Amino acid sequence: MKLPAELEKELLETAVRAVLEKDTIQLYGDSTTRIPVLKLTEALRTNLFYAKSIGDMLVGYEAIEKALDNELHGLRKIAGPSDRVSRLLLVTNDGSPRFYRELEFLQRKQGARVLACRLDIDSALMADMLGYTGHVVKAVLVTRKRSVVNVLKSLL
Repeated sequence: MKLPAELEKELLETAVRAVLEKDTIQLYGDSTTRIPVLKLTEALRTNLFYAKSIGDMLVGYEAIEKALDNELHGLRKIAGPSDRVSRLLLVTNDGSPRFYRELEFLQRKQGARVLACRLDIDSALMADMLGYTGHVVKAVLVTRKRSVVNVLKSLL
């Protein structure tokens, strides 16, 4: 996995990679895909809320899938998708096995440009954190590199 170039320039890539590799989990029972598990910290919460407030976040799996498919279609017409992380897909820990299977399929289709991680929170807390109190949010996508970099830095 190639992390955003800005992390390399700031000499933070190794530290961020270590955090991402520290704790991983299988997406579902017999999955071969493992994704990082992230603890919710105040810095992470702040950067996620900031990404949402400036429009650098999509909320909800269907919207995420549609946007990523549209981007991938455009990328294939130009030069093909990059192998460097430019999108961050965060999911909660209370999804069904079917939800995680769909996520695995999406991850494989999108390639290395999308880094999927599981937040160690449930969908009600994710919704509250983003200002959707009373709803559930199981998936969010950070869509701009600057916000992806800020969220990844907040893991340190």
